[in-house]
Amino acid sequence: MRSQFGQTVAWIDQIPLHKWTQAFDIGKRYRHMTTNLAKCMNSVLRGARSLPISAIVKSTFQKINSWFVERGMRTDSMLRAGHQYLKDITNLLQKNQQASTFCHVEHYNRQNSEFDVQGIPTPQLRGRPMSYTIKLNEWWCDYGAFQALRLPCPHVIVVCSMCHLQLLTYVDPVYTLHNIFKAYELQFHPVRNEDYWSAYTGPNFIPDPHMRRTKFGRPTTSRIHNEMDEVCQNIRKKKCSYCCNKGHNRANCPYKQ
Repeated sequence: MRSQFGQTVAWIDQIPLHKWTQAFDIGKRYRHMTTNLAKCMNSVLRGARSLPISAIVKSTFQKINSWFVERGMRTDSMLRAGHQYLKDITNLLQKNQQASTFCHVEHYNRQNSEFDVQGIPTPQLRGRPMSYTIKLNEWWCDYGAFQALRLPCPHVIVVCSMCHLQLLTYVDPVYTLHNIFKAYELQFHPVRNEDYWSAYTGPNFIPDPHMRRTKFGRPTTSRIHNEMDEVCQNIRKKKCSYCCNKGHNRANCPYKQ
């Protein structure tokens, strides 16, 4: 087991840290410090819950394969039709372009790199417009959406329109259909019947019977509780419907004959 662990660590060390760790993330790959992307897979693999390990692996393999085939064919057809971006990206850019008509730009240098944009007044600000600083050379906007999504927000769009700059220059290349097709060009192959598998020569793992989950009752949890798990003192305790006393219910009432 120790040798296998060392091989696993050596394999992980070959992958650059900025590709799989949040601490070394450069901001273009993940940016957001949440697990929402991982949690969205729960609904996708909902039918594979409570199945044996082999069935879970098979179900996950088939689901991912269907995604790669379907989305790869769809992306390839859009590329053959001459499209450059997905429809969702095009609609978002059009929506931001419509919102940019309500913005006003102040130019601050001759290199067309720093601007001040007066945003749309909101009721929360009592009609006072917000001011956002735009730094095109650094792909920066005080609004924050430009850095997070790597797509032009309304403030960047109005700056590009004023300076006669190509808007698509500030769309990250990761959104192009060419790069999306690269993500789905990997092809899976069917898993052959077990009769064609090579003989297994590795160690045999036997489950510890003392670590098996009990068949009766609620399973115990090892989660660390905090103040959110404490029962509120103001909550009224339920009374027994038979004797109207607290601390028990009708099923285990001591006064019930």
